[in-house]
Amino acid sequence: MTTYILKENCLTDDKLFLPSEGMIFKGGYIAILKIYTYQNAWSDKESIKKFKSETALQKFLSKNYPNFNY
Repeated sequence: MTTYILKENCLTDDKLFLPSEGMIFKGGYIAILKIYTYQNAWSDKESIKKFKSETALQKFLSKNYPNFNY
């Protein structure tokens, strides 16, 4: 599995998880994205997005993280 940091925050980082070559995650997902949003001064709220198609992943990344290239 490959992990990419998309955005660095003070407490937590937004991370993209991609499976190894020729593999997929359980449930048929090709990518898992953990997004953290501000909750309070001590913690962030975690949201998990899972993608089954590469076009949906690329569309989401280009919209929300325009300067990330993998």
